[in-house]
Amino acid sequence: MKTAPAQARHGLLLAVLCSLNAGGLFASDINLPGVPATAHAFHTPVASVQWTFSAFMIGIAVSQAVYGPISDAYGRKRVILPGLGLFVVASLICAVAPSVEVFGAGRLLQALGAGSGMVLGRAVIGDLYDEKDAARMFTTVMPIVGVSPSVAPLIGGYLTTYVSWRAPFVVTAVIGLVTLFVVATAIPESLPPERRAQRLGTTLRGYPRLLTRPLFWAYTLNLAVAYGGYFGYLAASPLVFEKMGLSTQATSYCYITVSLTYVAGNLCSRALVRKHAVDRLLWCGHGFFFLGAVLMLGLGLSGAGGRWGLLVLVFMPVMTFGNGFLLPLSTSAGVTAFRSTAGSASGLMGALQLLGASLGIYLSSRLPAGDLFSLGWFVLAVSLIGSTAFAVCLSLAARQRRAPAAAPAATGPTAVVPAPRAAARGEQQPASVD
Repeated sequence: MKTAPAQARHGLLLAVLCSLNAGGLFASDINLPGVPATAHAFHTPVASVQWTFSAFMIGIAVSQAVYGPISDAYGRKRVILPGLGLFVVASLICAVAPSVEVFGAGRLLQALGAGSGMVLGRAVIGDLYDEKDAARMFTTVMPIVGVSPSVAPLIGGYLTTYVSWRAPFVVTAVIGLVTLFVVATAIPESLPPERRAQRLGTTLRGYPRLLTRPLFWAYTLNLAVAYGGYFGYLAASPLVFEKMGLSTQATSYCYITVSLTYVAGNLCSRALVRKHAVDRLLWCGHGFFFLGAVLMLGLGLSGAGGRWGLLVLVFMPVMTFGNGFLLPLSTSAGVTAFRSTAGSASGLMGALQLLGASLGIYLSSRLPAGDLFSLGWFVLAVSLIGSTAFAVCLSLAARQRRAPAAAPAATGPTAVVPAPRAAARGEQQPASVD
């Protein structure tokens, strides 16, 4: 049994890990209800403010690919502390920005800082805990990460309504500053020098080889498509809800269902993966994603408005339920299929996943403002591209395995591959065939 001081230290570490892992998504979405107010304050089109979400995703994507290898060589705290410092400063820049250009630059810097926590928060758990205890930590932290995209707009909506659209960025700065202080003063370095990589270049050289593997692309494109459709919806939705006549405060409640159904899909996929092939479950994820997209398009075609238009709050969660399959299973399958370069695979998959989100935000911001019909076509196109790419890449990977003269190629898991949370529990995983 843990003593009271030990329990306090554990609770403090858990709070810090939740802040590090969820901070990036929280900062990304807290301004969603304030998008129209931000555009009005800068006397600029709403699309210009929507684009800053794309800049945020680009920053997170770049950091995913960079922070992990650097921390393997130099330690976690040496990377986390400067990253959190940058996050705090950038949040304040967003809060006092005099123009949309400065605001966009602040969002990009904010993302580059937040990425340190998102990448290394998971690494710290792996550093400090054995397999069984790490599983307990992951099952506590990851659901909080999944719910954060719904909590952030709720908080942001109240702050925007009763204070200002700038207030959410002051809040993120305070959260970052508190986390920075606790990490600097109370959290020890989790990766001792003797366990660090000897050369940074060794890790980075794994990237080009991964890009030649169809199996890597099969799972990575799943991530990019799932995030592209989801964040494209997030960027376009404030104008959809505004067109329906919803207030800023009411809009902040409209993101709860998508997060809850993502967590539900994640839990469902984790239960099913023990008995079903991971690729089959990924096809189930694509099926739910496609069904939600068709329902969204049907709602747009019907021209429903007002209360009937709010059916979007039922149809979009069908897509995010599918994401509960696509995101964890694709991440787990991609990393476990390339064990010898697992760190590089994880970082590169995360970077491309968030580039997909950035592209989705950019494309959805070019749609007619508040047009549910156009948004329906967008998510349907994303769904069709994703399922087609998955089928083609799996076919190419199978052909690569069968080629007698080819070098040993990574083969995907065909029986039981756990989602990341399940993997942390030490359940059955495929042997590495990298």
